[in-house]
Amino acid sequence: MAFIFDTNIFIRSKNEMPMDLWPTFWQRMKEIINSGKVFSSITVKEEIDRGNDEITSWLKVNAPKNFYLPIDDEVIVKYAYLQNWARQNSLYSPKALLDFSTVADAYVIATAAAKSVTIVTNEKSAPLSKRSVKIPDVCIAIGISYCDLNTALRSLNITI
Repeated sequence: MAFIFDTNIFIRSKNEMPMDLWPTFWQRMKEIINSGKVFSSITVKEEIDRGNDEITSWLKVNAPKNFYLPIDDEVIVKYAYLQNWARQNSLYSPKALLDFSTVADAYVIATAAAKSVTIVTNEKSAPLSKRSVKIPDVCIAIGISYCDLNTALRSLNITI
C-alpha cells in the first residue's frame, strides 16, 4: 500500500516532535520518505516552501525528487471532479470553496484518487462544517482511503 502525505503531517510533526528532541522519529521519517511507499504532492512542497523554516530545509535535504508527485493529466481530471463536487454541495461557504480551490488539499485528494494511494492527514471529519472542506469528508463522499500518521506507520510496520 502506498500513501500520500498532507502538509499537516509535516507541520504538526515539526511542532509536536522537534527535530532536536525526536531524532529517531525524524530518521525514521527520512527512511519512510525514501522507501518509495510514501509520497506527497508538489503542491504540499509549495506550501511547505512558503514557510521557509526548519521543515522546509529538512525536506530539501531528505526528500528525493520523486517524493513529490506532479500535477499530471490524471490529477487534473480528478481535481476538476472534486471542484465540481464541492460546488454542488450547498453546505460550503464561498470562502470554503475558494480555499478548497487554492490550497494543496484538493490536489492531495485528486492525486490520491488518480494514483490509488491512501491519504495521510491529521484532519478530522467535520461533515457539517460550512467554513472549510475537510479532507476526510471528501474522501468519505467519493470513496478515497485516508488515515492518520499512526495508522500509516502501523501499515508500513514502522516503529519508533
